[in-house]
Amino acid sequence: MTTQAGRRRLPRRSLEETRALMLEAATKLVCAGTADTSEAAVSAALAHVRVKQVTEEATRIIRDRLGDTAAPAVTTGSIYQIWPAQADFQAELLFHLTSRQAELVPDLPDSIRRFQEAVEKGITWQEALNDVLTDNHRNHRVDPIYRVMLGFYASAANPRVRESLGHYGESFTKVACEAYQALLDTYRLRMRAPYRVDHLATSIASLLDGFHMRWIAGYGELADPHGDENWTLATRVAVMLFDQFTEPVPADGAS
Repeated sequence: MTTQAGRRRLPRRSLEETRALMLEAATKLVCAGTADTSEAAVSAALAHVRVKQVTEEATRIIRDRLGDTAAPAVTTGSIYQIWPAQADFQAELLFHLTSRQAELVPDLPDSIRRFQEAVEKGITWQEALNDVLTDNHRNHRVDPIYRVMLGFYASAANPRVRESLGHYGESFTKVACEAYQALLDTYRLRMRAPYRVDHLATSIASLLDGFHMRWIAGYGELADPHGDENWTLATRVAVMLFDQFTEPVPADGAS
């Protein structure tokens, strides 16, 4: 048999490739839903995600990547080899989204590098902390996945949702602790007893979550009270909180 002239035979996708493609397509659909102003948008964040919609989005993604509008479509049959039921797919999508959101912004290596460069330039720890927290605050204010994450809290009574949110909180706190410990070490600071660095990370994250939500909701009075365009009320308060949790390491090394 001969194939139709000019038609390329495309390699079959593995189940793992299909899994990654479906999660990417579903993520795009969920993020697009954050701009929906209809009444349906106030329902659970993932309730509207249907496998058929995701396969259509996955097909668009793969055809764009290949530059071939005739590339074979992703079928629902291939999806059910991975997730027997739509609820199984939505459960994994929930973990996928929370795992992505647990990544630090700026990331850990970049934060550490910026702390080291700041101390070498004689920049105070307050300014160094403001620098990275400003990036974090700006990112969360516009990140569609963060807005989707906020919607999960309304369904936190569901065991799967609670488990996913717990996974997100634990993962984020772990990497945030590493970043704050790097700042402490770089500027020769330490936690005040009886507080630990995880108390600091949890407190600042909770504080910033509140400011992120207030900015998203359009509340006013969030600018820096000192009038400095490089600061915000959020970062001013976060730095004050950091200062209360920490103290300089004694020059003689005393405990």
